[in-house]
Amino acid sequence: MKRIFGTHRYLVSATALCALALTACGTTQAEDSGPAKGADAAAAPKPDAEPGPQESAQLLTFMTFLNKVAEPCSPDLPKEPPIADEAPATASASLPPIPDGPPSPDELNPGSYKGTEEDKKAEAELEARNTCVTKAHSDRVTEAVKGLKAPAQVRGSLNRSGYVDSVLKTREQPGTGTRFSLDLGSVCLTGTADGSASPPVGGHEVLDPENPCPRL
Repeated sequence: MKRIFGTHRYLVSATALCALALTACGTTQAEDSGPAKGADAAAAPKPDAEPGPQESAQLLTFMTFLNKVAEPCSPDLPKEPPIADEAPATASASLPPIPDGPPSPDELNPGSYKGTEEDKKAEAELEARNTCVTKAHSDRVTEAVKGLKAPAQVRGSLNRSGYVDSVLKTREQPGTGTRFSLDLGSVCLTGTADGSASPPVGGHEVLDPENPCPRL
């Protein structure tokens, strides 16, 4: 089946994204600045360092923001995760079944799997949710950067719109404006703040490692 993701997978990827992004939270790495040196380099947090209270708060805020943007695209999802009943698990429920023979050709060759009508319907729903979430972020970013050109203005406006520095890249393009990208885990938004009321902003999936979010 085609590799897709919808709001369910989007919300999960947002959590993983934030966990990775925390190494940069509070320590903006703007593209127009060089590597830290001397005392600055010594003070920089180590990649494996545990997030402190401030970074943890930023993580929670950013996760809440991403979920809030995606929420209208899946009105059928519960607003809060249900609480599971505490019941002892039986052996049959906790252990996977023992195979009674070698794997089938379909299991050895996943590409030969033929989806059912129900599978196709679920896939179409996930595609629609993915498109909805991407458009929601694209519209929000377009509104945030319209009329702006300077890198500092673009970054500041996107920060105020909920996008933290650790997922944001900016690069000034003399005579044009500011090129930017937002790596939101499973989706990448790119655009140019050119001072116009309708700056070009687009999004694409980044599940394929050969199509990553550009570093500008």
